[in-house]
Amino acid sequence: TGEPEASALLDRFIERKKAYIRRVSPAQMRKRLRLEPVGRHHDLGRIFDRLNERYFRSRITAAITYGPAPRVKGPRKSIKMGSYSADSRVIRIHPALDQPVVPRYFVEWIVFHEMLHHVYRARRGEDGRRCVHPPEFMEHERRFHDYKRAQAWEDENLELLLRARIQG
Repeated sequence: TGEPEASALLDRFIERKKAYIRRVSPAQMRKRLRLEPVGRHHDLGRIFDRLNERYFRSRITAAITYGPAPRVKGPRKSIKMGSYSADSRVIRIHPALDQPVVPRYFVEWIVFHEMLHHVYRARRGEDGRRCVHPPEFMEHERRFHDYKRAQAWEDENLELLLRARIQG
């Protein structure tokens, strides 16, 4: 998203300089992070473990945590509900999802989506742009047990997430 030319330029730079980039294992990277998977309302660790067993035969080797409270003043215009770092193998979930009004199945869907990023890595499309959601990713995501229900909840409640006040 955003600037595809800048993204491609950065990727080429990293590729050319990777011999000079210090290699740190995913486990070492995770040690530097403060992992906080247990929220006030949703335990991401339990959600991750159940999804991992149900959909991935417990093969996903990643850690999960709530991301830090964003420093946003005023109303948000968008929200990144989750992210996956292939380097550290860490899934971060937006803390706005840790509310009693956010149903568990919706949080599960977001976690499932991020777990799929562990399976389907980003790649270059034929046009040279980075593709993080290839067709097989999207097809796999539709197999989530509450896919349509979770999408409908998001459509109906996005404003609620955008307005969420997050404790830091």
